[in-house]
Amino acid sequence: MGGNTVYVTRKPRNGVLRLLEPIGRVVEWGEERPVPREELLTRIREADALLCMGDDHIDRAVIEAGRRLKVISTASAGYDHIDVEAASARNIIVCHTPGVADNAVADMTIALLLACARSVIEANQFIRERAWRYWSPYLFEGADVRGSTLGIVGLGRIGIEVAHRALGFGMRVLYYNTRRDEDAEQSMGLQYGSLDNLLREADFVTLHVPLTRETYGLIDERRLRLMKRNAYLINMARGAVVDHDALVRALREGWIAGAGLDVFNKEPLPADDPLLDLPNVVLSPHIGANTQHAMSTMLRIAAEQIMQVLRGQQPSHPVPVISSGRRAA
Repeated sequence: MGGNTVYVTRKPRNGVLRLLEPIGRVVEWGEERPVPREELLTRIREADALLCMGDDHIDRAVIEAGRRLKVISTASAGYDHIDVEAASARNIIVCHTPGVADNAVADMTIALLLACARSVIEANQFIRERAWRYWSPYLFEGADVRGSTLGIVGLGRIGIEVAHRALGFGMRVLYYNTRRDEDAEQSMGLQYGSLDNLLREADFVTLHVPLTRETYGLIDERRLRLMKRNAYLINMARGAVVDHDALVRALREGWIAGAGLDVFNKEPLPADDPLLDLPNVVLSPHIGANTQHAMSTMLRIAAEQIMQVLRGQQPSHPVPVISSGRRAA
């Protein structure tokens, strides 16, 4: 137990390193920015365990370089940044931290929705640029939220939390999910329907699905064209769930009114990305889960799962094993 080495890809706070000390040696990258790939490939060779974050690219090359690696624990709910199949082939256990950031992400979803509906970012910039000369009843005239229709794509834990908040705003809530949730329909009054019908009816569409082969490019040109011209798209899932080029065209050409995006195909967003020049999109740098409580709790749970595995115990949140040619459920 005490002879293990754990590599941590960030500078964690709230005593996470002290929590890991009984395991043995803890090596940290020590900075808030992601660890450079060459540094990771070097350090992983000596590691029995890896504690990583959701933006660390843990691909086959990294996993195969970890000759002593027994467990990869990510302080995130999503694990599409880890090659789980490669890890499974080497009997490396992969763990994640689902459920911790549900409320934080749901709050951020509503924040982006309101920012889009009420032009919050543009209004703030308008004042900062000293452009406010007089009050006008038509200045930054926004969309009404109360009485509007929200379409939730992906009614998992986060989707349910978004629905609770939307109902508090007096919104009608539609949802699409691979599995129908009749309990939520009865207890909350949610309405189930096809994805295409949801897109046609909703004034605001929020995305909360995992990135899989089935959801890659789910919101493509055809589906963007189904949306109302005065509707807004909020993406809190993964950037690749939306066809980037089609979304740019939709925003430029007015197929939809606007978008709020916390996730992108490429992160950080490249300096020449056309989204940066569009006035009808609100952008945030993948901070949906970034609250003090959520991040500290995810780091703690990720560390605890490393200790569980190295003690020969079952981790609290293992990722399903993937055999060759099969994806996790």
